[in-house]
Amino acid sequence: MKILVFSDSHQNPKNMIAALSEHRGTVDLVIHLGDGLGDLKTAGALLENVAVATVRGNGEAFFGAMLWGDVPDEFVISPDGVRIFCCHGHKYHVKSGLSYAAEAAARAGAELLLFGHTHDPYDGWEECPGGKMIHAFNPGSVGLGYPASYGIVEIANGGVLTSHRFFDKY
Repeated sequence: MKILVFSDSHQNPKNMIAALSEHRGTVDLVIHLGDGLGDLKTAGALLENVAVATVRGNGEAFFGAMLWGDVPDEFVISPDGVRIFCCHGHKYHVKSGLSYAAEAAARAGAELLLFGHTHDPYDGWEECPGGKMIHAFNPGSVGLGYPASYGIVEIANGGVLTSHRFFDKY
């Protein structure tokens, strides 16, 4: 299974559309981790026949139920048996560290934590109380004005491979 992971597009869908075009026909799932959910609408046909899952970011929270009431703040999915906890990260104060988000992922029984909000790509491990290790992955910001990036999560035979892709210009 191949998953494209985006976050923080901030009404700048150009790079996200480029990534979707590049991977068209090879992706099983697209996850957007918030702050730019409206940008998914501009992708149009590029998302046909692809499952899409989203969470609200702090930018979407501003409008609350009016626009994004049906979009959760977080969720857990289990593609190919791998439990993944998805959140934007602002409610877990990820700019100050990953412990709260990793603990939430561990409580949910997840192996992988996907989060955004910091705009910085990250791929590492966080130890939780009790010694459980959580794989934490931030795709970075796919929007303009940052070193733009997105993530790829590949799941095969119960294993998880994560990687970042970067754009030359932003």
